[in-house]
Amino acid sequence: MRVMHALWGAAVAVALSSTPALASVVVVKSLGPSSKAYPPGKTLPETAKITLQGGDVVTVLGPAAAQTLRGPGNFAAGQTNLASAAGKRGRFGALRASEVVQNPSIWDVDVTQNGKICVANTAKLQLWRPDAEAAAKVNIRSADGKTQEIDWAAGKAVTLWPASLPVTSGTEYQIEWPDTGDKSSVSFVSVPNAPGDLVGAAQVLIENGCQHQLDLLVQGASKTTTN
Repeated sequence: MRVMHALWGAAVAVALSSTPALASVVVVKSLGPSSKAYPPGKTLPETAKITLQGGDVVTVLGPAAAQTLRGPGNFAAGQTNLASAAGKRGRFGALRASEVVQNPSIWDVDVTQNGKICVANTAKLQLWRPDAEAAAKVNIRSADGKTQEIDWAAGKAVTLWPASLPVTSGTEYQIEWPDTGDKSSVSFVSVPNAPGDLVGAAQVLIENGCQHQLDLLVQGASKTTTN
Protein backbone atom coordinates (compact mmCIF):
# COMPACT_ATOMS: atom_id res chain seq x y z
CA MET A 1 0.00 0.00 0.00
CA ARG A 2 1.35 3.36 -0.91
CA VAL A 3 1.51 5.52 2.20
CA MET A 4 0.55 9.19 2.02
CA HIS A 5 2.30 11.16 4.73
CA ALA A 6 1.41 14.80 3.99
CA LEU A 7 -1.11 14.85 6.84
CA TRP A 8 -1.21 18.55 7.21
CA GLY A 9 -2.82 19.44 3.89
CA ALA A 10 -3.76 22.90 2.79
CA ALA A 11 -5.02 24.07 6.17
CA VAL A 12 -1.89 22.99 8.02
CA ALA A 13 0.65 24.21 5.50
CA VAL A 14 -0.44 27.78 6.09
CA ALA A 15 1.16 27.58 9.52
CA LEU A 16 4.37 28.39 7.70
CA SER A 17 2.89 31.69 6.53
CA SER A 18 2.47 34.94 8.43
CA THR A 19 1.42 34.82 12.11
CA PRO A 20 -0.71 37.51 13.78
CA ALA A 21 1.20 40.00 15.91
CA LEU A 22 -0.74 38.90 18.99
CA ALA A 23 -0.71 35.11 18.76
CA SER A 24 -3.18 32.97 20.61
CA VAL A 25 -3.96 29.32 21.25
CA VAL A 26 -7.31 27.55 21.12
CA VAL A 27 -8.60 24.70 23.28
CA VAL A 28 -9.57 21.79 21.04
CA LYS A 29 -10.31 19.08 23.63
CA SER A 30 -10.98 19.19 27.35
CA LEU A 31 -11.69 16.45 29.88
CA GLY A 32 -11.75 16.43 33.66
CA PRO A 33 -12.68 18.77 36.54
CA SER A 34 -11.51 21.93 34.74
CA SER A 35 -13.28 21.23 31.43
CA LYS A 36 -15.84 23.98 32.09
CA ALA A 37 -13.04 26.52 32.49
CA TYR A 38 -11.37 25.37 29.26
CA PRO A 39 -14.15 24.36 26.82
CA PRO A 40 -13.32 23.51 23.17
CA GLY A 41 -13.18 26.70 21.12
CA LYS A 42 -11.89 28.89 23.94
CA THR A 43 -8.94 31.07 22.89
CA LEU A 44 -6.15 32.19 25.19
CA PRO A 45 -3.26 34.61 24.65
CA GLU A 46 0.18 33.02 24.55
CA THR A 47 0.98 34.76 27.84
CA ALA A 48 -1.88 33.03 29.67
CA LYS A 49 -1.36 30.37 32.32
CA ILE A 50 -3.38 27.18 32.18
CA THR A 51 -4.07 25.74 35.65
CA LEU A 52 -5.14 22.09 35.70
CA GLN A 53 -6.27 19.77 38.46
CA GLY A 54 -5.59 16.07 38.81
CA GLY A 55 -7.49 14.16 36.12
CA ASP A 56 -7.58 17.10 33.71
CA VAL A 57 -6.55 16.50 30.10
CA VAL A 58 -6.61 19.59 27.89
CA THR A 59 -5.38 19.79 24.30
CA VAL A 60 -4.51 23.23 22.94
CA LEU A 61 -3.47 24.26 19.43
CA GLY A 62 -1.16 27.20 18.74
CA PRO A 63 0.13 28.85 15.55
CA ALA A 64 2.75 26.13 15.05
CA ALA A 65 1.88 23.08 17.16
CA ALA A 66 -0.70 21.28 19.28
CA GLN A 67 -0.06 19.97 22.75
CA THR A 68 -1.90 17.81 25.28
CA LEU A 69 -1.54 19.01 28.88
CA ARG A 70 -2.24 16.67 31.78
CA GLY A 71 -2.90 17.92 35.29
CA PRO A 72 -2.22 18.67 37.96
CA GLY A 73 0.01 21.60 37.13
CA ASN A 74 0.40 25.09 35.73
CA PHE A 75 1.27 25.50 32.07
CA ALA A 76 2.18 28.41 29.81
CA ALA A 77 -0.19 28.58 26.85
CA GLY A 78 2.65 29.77 24.61
CA GLN A 79 4.70 26.63 25.10
CA THR A 80 2.65 24.97 22.34
CA ASN A 81 4.80 26.90 19.87
CA LEU A 82 8.07 25.28 20.93
CA ALA A 83 7.70 22.78 18.09
CA SER A 84 7.94 24.53 14.75
CA ALA A 85 5.71 23.67 11.82
CA ALA A 86 8.82 22.88 9.79
CA GLY A 87 9.95 20.40 12.44
CA LYS A 88 6.58 18.66 12.40
CA ARG A 89 6.65 18.41 8.62
CA GLY A 90 9.99 16.62 8.82
CA ARG A 91 8.72 14.24 11.48
CA PHE A 92 5.81 13.08 9.34
CA GLY A 93 8.06 12.66 6.34
CA ALA A 94 10.05 10.13 8.37
CA LEU A 95 7.13 7.84 9.25
CA ARG A 96 7.66 4.19 8.39
CA ALA A 97 5.62 2.45 5.71
CA SER A 98 4.03 0.28 8.41
CA GLU A 99 2.42 3.30 10.07
CA VAL A 100 -1.30 3.97 9.65
CA VAL A 101 -2.09 5.73 6.37
CA GLN A 102 -3.44 9.23 6.91
CA ASN A 103 -5.61 11.52 4.81
CA PRO A 104 -3.29 13.94 2.94
CA SER A 105 -5.61 16.91 3.54
CA ILE A 106 -8.18 17.78 6.18
CA TRP A 107 -10.34 19.18 3.36
CA ASP A 108 -10.64 15.83 1.54
CA VAL A 109 -13.54 13.47 2.26
CA ASP A 110 -12.36 10.27 3.95
CA VAL A 111 -14.88 7.78 2.54
CA THR A 112 -14.50 5.52 5.59
CA GLN A 113 -15.74 8.22 8.00
CA ASN A 114 -19.20 9.41 9.01
CA GLY A 115 -20.36 12.84 10.10
CA LYS A 116 -20.17 16.49 9.21
CA ILE A 117 -17.45 17.75 6.86
CA CYS A 118 -16.35 21.35 6.38
CA VAL A 119 -15.61 22.16 2.73
CA ALA A 120 -13.25 25.00 1.81
CA ASN A 121 -13.72 24.76 -1.97
CA THR A 122 -16.71 22.80 -3.28
CA ALA A 123 -15.32 22.87 -6.84
CA LYS A 124 -12.16 21.03 -5.77
CA LEU A 125 -13.60 18.64 -3.19
CA GLN A 126 -11.86 15.26 -3.31
CA LEU A 127 -12.73 11.77 -2.09
CA TRP A 128 -9.91 9.87 -0.40
CA ARG A 129 -9.62 6.18 0.48
CA PRO A 130 -7.04 4.74 2.92
CA ASP A 131 -6.49 1.51 0.98
CA ALA A 132 -5.48 2.23 -2.60
CA GLU A 133 -3.94 -1.14 -3.52
CA ALA A 134 -6.78 -2.52 -5.60
CA ALA A 135 -9.33 -0.98 -7.95
CA ALA A 136 -12.60 -0.14 -6.22
CA LYS A 137 -16.03 1.36 -6.71
CA VAL A 138 -18.36 3.34 -4.47
CA ASN A 139 -21.86 4.62 -5.00
CA ILE A 140 -22.80 8.07 -3.73
CA ARG A 141 -26.49 8.81 -3.14
CA SER A 142 -27.83 12.29 -2.40
CA ALA A 143 -30.90 13.03 -0.27
CA ASP A 144 -33.04 13.52 -3.41
CA GLY A 145 -32.27 10.00 -4.63
CA LYS A 146 -29.65 10.81 -7.28
CA THR A 147 -26.83 8.28 -7.47
CA GLN A 148 -23.34 8.43 -8.97
CA GLU A 149 -20.80 5.60 -9.23
CA ILE A 150 -17.16 6.42 -8.57
CA ASP A 151 -14.33 4.25 -9.91
CA TRP A 152 -10.86 4.15 -8.41
CA ALA A 153 -8.03 2.61 -10.40
CA ALA A 154 -5.53 0.45 -8.54
CA GLY A 155 -2.97 2.65 -6.81
CA LYS A 156 -5.15 5.76 -6.94
CA ALA A 157 -6.16 7.17 -3.56
CA VAL A 158 -8.03 10.38 -4.45
CA THR A 159 -10.64 11.39 -6.98
CA LEU A 160 -12.83 14.45 -7.45
CA TRP A 161 -16.32 14.60 -5.99
CA PRO A 162 -18.75 13.99 -8.89
CA ALA A 163 -20.04 17.17 -10.55
CA SER A 164 -23.38 15.46 -11.08
CA LEU A 165 -24.03 15.67 -7.32
CA PRO A 166 -23.49 19.34 -6.39
CA VAL A 167 -22.23 19.82 -2.85
CA THR A 168 -24.93 21.55 -0.82
CA SER A 169 -24.56 22.64 2.80
CA GLY A 170 -26.74 20.64 5.15
CA THR A 171 -27.50 17.88 2.64
CA GLU A 172 -26.70 14.30 3.60
CA TYR A 173 -24.98 11.91 1.21
CA GLN A 174 -24.68 8.14 1.54
CA ILE A 175 -21.47 6.44 0.40
CA GLU A 176 -21.76 2.70 -0.22
CA TRP A 177 -19.18 0.09 -1.21
CA PRO A 178 -21.08 -2.43 -3.41
CA ASP A 179 -18.47 -5.17 -2.96
CA THR A 180 -18.66 -5.20 0.84
CA GLY A 181 -21.93 -3.48 1.66
CA ASP A 182 -20.12 -1.00 3.92
CA LYS A 183 -21.77 2.40 4.18
CA SER A 184 -20.97 5.84 5.53
CA SER A 185 -23.00 9.01 5.75
CA VAL A 186 -21.65 12.55 5.39
CA SER A 187 -23.09 16.06 5.32
CA PHE A 188 -21.30 19.23 4.31
CA VAL A 189 -20.78 22.71 5.69
CA SER A 190 -19.41 25.25 3.22
CA VAL A 191 -16.62 27.44 4.67
CA PRO A 192 -15.42 29.34 1.57
CA ASN A 193 -13.40 31.84 3.60
CA ALA A 194 -11.54 29.34 5.76
CA PRO A 195 -8.89 31.09 7.91
CA GLY A 196 -5.29 30.86 6.79
CA ASP A 197 -3.83 29.72 10.12
CA LEU A 198 -4.02 26.69 12.41
CA VAL A 199 -5.86 28.39 15.26
CA GLY A 200 -8.43 29.97 12.95
CA ALA A 201 -8.99 26.71 11.05
CA ALA A 202 -9.52 24.84 14.33
CA GLN A 203 -12.07 27.41 15.48
CA VAL A 204 -14.05 27.04 12.24
CA LEU A 205 -14.04 23.24 12.54
CA ILE A 206 -15.18 23.42 16.18
CA GLU A 207 -17.93 25.96 15.44
CA ASN A 208 -19.32 23.81 12.62
CA GLY A 209 -19.01 20.44 14.34
CA CYS A 210 -16.49 18.98 11.87
CA GLN A 211 -14.94 16.71 14.49
CA HIS A 212 -13.07 14.24 12.27
CA GLN A 213 -11.25 17.05 10.48
CA LEU A 214 -10.42 18.70 13.79
CA ASP A 215 -8.96 15.42 15.08
CA LEU A 216 -6.87 15.14 11.92
CA LEU A 217 -5.64 18.71 12.24
CA VAL A 218 -4.64 18.24 15.88
CA GLN A 219 -3.07 14.84 15.29
CA GLY A 220 -0.74 16.34 12.73
CA ALA A 221 0.65 18.86 15.18
CA SER A 222 0.54 17.10 18.54
CA LYS A 223 2.97 16.63 21.38
CA THR A 224 2.21 15.71 24.98
CA THR A 225 3.36 17.47 28.15
CA THR A 226 2.92 16.52 31.80
CA ASN A 227 4.08 18.59 34.73
